[in-house]
Amino acid sequence: MRAEDRLRFPSVGAAVARFLASADRLPGITGERRMSEMRGMPMSAEFGYPTNGEYSALSREEQEQILQLQQTVLTSVAQGADHRAILDQVCRLAEQLLPNSVGSVMLLDEKDELLNVYAAPNIPPEGVARLNGLRPGPGAGSCGNVLFTAVPQFVSNTFTDPRWEDLRQIAYDFNLCSCWSIPVYSAERKIVGTFALSSFEHRSPSPFHQKLLEIGASIIGIVLARNKVEASLRLFETAIAGSEEGFMVVDTGLHILSVNMTFTRMYGYSAEEVIGQTLPMLRSDEHDETFYSGLWANVRRFGRWQGEVWKRRKNGEVFPEWLNISAVNDTEGTTTHYIATFSDISRRKSTEAQIQYLSSHDALTGLPNRMLFQDRLENAIANAARDHRRVALLDLDLDNFKLLNDSLGHSAGDTLLRAVALRLKGCIPETDSISRLGGDAFLIALTNIDSVDAINHVLIEVLAQVASPLDIDGRPLSLTCSIGVAVYPDDGDQFETLLKRADKAMYHAKEAGRNTYRFFTEQINTDSLAHLRIAHSLRAAVRAREFALHYQPQIDLRTGALVGAEALIRWHHPEEGLVPPNDFIAIAEQTGLIVEIGDWVLREACRQAVAWQRAGLPPLVVAVNISAVQFRRGDFEQSVLTALSESGLAPRFLEIELTESVLLHDMEIMLSLINRLKDLGIKLAIDDFGTGYSSLSYLKKFKVDRLKIDQSFVRDIGRDPEDRAIVSAIVQMARALNLQSLAEGVETPAQLEFLRAQGCDEAQGYLYSKPMPPEAFEVFVRAMGDEVREY
Repeated sequence: MRAEDRLRFPSVGAAVARFLASADRLPGITGERRMSEMRGMPMSAEFGYPTNGEYSALSREEQEQILQLQQTVLTSVAQGADHRAILDQVCRLAEQLLPNSVGSVMLLDEKDELLNVYAAPNIPPEGVARLNGLRPGPGAGSCGNVLFTAVPQFVSNTFTDPRWEDLRQIAYDFNLCSCWSIPVYSAERKIVGTFALSSFEHRSPSPFHQKLLEIGASIIGIVLARNKVEASLRLFETAIAGSEEGFMVVDTGLHILSVNMTFTRMYGYSAEEVIGQTLPMLRSDEHDETFYSGLWANVRRFGRWQGEVWKRRKNGEVFPEWLNISAVNDTEGTTTHYIATFSDISRRKSTEAQIQYLSSHDALTGLPNRMLFQDRLENAIANAARDHRRVALLDLDLDNFKLLNDSLGHSAGDTLLRAVALRLKGCIPETDSISRLGGDAFLIALTNIDSVDAINHVLIEVLAQVASPLDIDGRPLSLTCSIGVAVYPDDGDQFETLLKRADKAMYHAKEAGRNTYRFFTEQINTDSLAHLRIAHSLRAAVRAREFALHYQPQIDLRTGALVGAEALIRWHHPEEGLVPPNDFIAIAEQTGLIVEIGDWVLREACRQAVAWQRAGLPPLVVAVNISAVQFRRGDFEQSVLTALSESGLAPRFLEIELTESVLLHDMEIMLSLINRLKDLGIKLAIDDFGTGYSSLSYLKKFKVDRLKIDQSFVRDIGRDPEDRAIVSAIVQMARALNLQSLAEGVETPAQLEFLRAQGCDEAQGYLYSKPMPPEAFEVFVRAMGDEVREY
């Protein structure tokens, strides 16, 4: 019967078994140690074999082989495999890494006098028989000398080495030409046996072989310690448990009547401090009242309850406890007392977490390994299938990393990989996942993707972050990477399929000159390259001032007078001509360039408004669209003040247009900023009203001046009754709240008549004029004559 199966029984002995099964007797792990302190630590360091950077002396392939062995065996341990099978597995895996050899585990007998073979899957029975009963001594071979000297023994020639004097005949008979042996320690740091590799060739161990033996001996120590714990469970199952377990008697009012010494050691309270108190004094804040209500409901219904509970010691420390509560009834079946037995399971949970972590994470970078990454990606695909969204798999490979690694050394290469891993983590949200596949290859999963643009944004950021110079041991180094992308569901719905296609796309990126990315799907590649081209061109456009503002007049529907103008940006690309805003604004927001572009628009619109006034035109309000990215940056107020100060424009002639979503994000902060701008005299318009989260309360709270009805509603008012109803409702709401209403995209006389009939105040659109350059707009204003009024 396995320990975890015995834990299902509600006996005191079972609770003791829980305590022992917590693996708190594993070497090198104390109750105060936290899992976070041991993540990424090579196992040999945890069991007495100092690493001192030894991993850096190994080749990348050798490191991967050792990590693979460690993770394979630890997976078997985590899955509860029989300890002898695990020891045989360690021997076989070591033999695979040292061809023409056999592995063996020898343990001391109960009197600590003689060594016997405990695991040696490939040593013949006659060889095992002749090795059994080996007495440690100076001539007792490599294993005997390990026990005799308490240090590892590496014998390269057993036929001549004096350490093999007593076993020379065995060496001849079985052609054991060399033998390397290393001690196996118990939980108490006592040598209990050896782990050895015996070769049919005369050879000396390389650093790789020494590390292989160290890791193997460490794992064997874990397995033997766990087996010892399980053996103890069988003894405690039949014993009267009490001293090894916390024990408490309480009455039906949950007053503590009695505790044992284990309770005192566990909680830090003396018996006098707790007797007469109630159980809630031991509670932590990890469980709410619903949890405890359910616990006692089970006790009252079934007579018992057992499970994991987080408790608090006298010093305030919170710890996990395995608790077993049983009701004590009198002869009439009435409950008179409750007996609680419990054990501190902190160390068991820590050990289990360590094993789980080592079997699912890359030791160098701490990133999830392929197994864990695959599990996360498959879960993301399942969620995406339900929500009708995309998932992107990025296969990233560093360019020319082998050349850098060979030139700088493996230690610097490891530092470089860790630095890259840290930068990659900073490029993705916490909900996404990243893995080191091995060597210089990484995988990234982007979840909840709703557009290819979102993938492009991350790809551009990743390329920039990897290319940013790194400081490695005081030397600046520059890297680039190539990325292949496969997208669910376009390119497949299974991990292996997506990985193969992302890998293929990555090689296309390499062929395209490196430092770039490619999608597996060709059409996405085309769109993505256009996105990348625009992003690069925008940076040059900002420097070269390739932007201009056009102005669209805004007309009073009652009088026909000109009341203002909306400033609209245009990009004069030197090669592609006029680029419409819809093709570059979103990309500018993703790259952050919208902030610099937006500041220029604000300054230029204010400057132009003053220039028209100086040219003799009536003062007009100029409306400027403000991006959410620019508005939330934190220094927008200063940008407005600078634009007004440099131009000399009176604040009442500037109107900022914001979407509803901007105002509803961090409302208190937004309200404070808007109020300061309104106090200056600046006007506020809500752009695209009706397409967001319309609310009467925020319209008043933010002192809005004007609602702009989105052109998507205006376009179809002639044939869509729902759009007519929406436009009418917005106009009526604006009037009721004493706000101006302006309809965008007015193109036909029929639209104009409907808007007038509903009482809409103002309009702009092609019916009056397309957006015009400043010179053409000035001509338009002069042609209006007296039909111009200040807003």
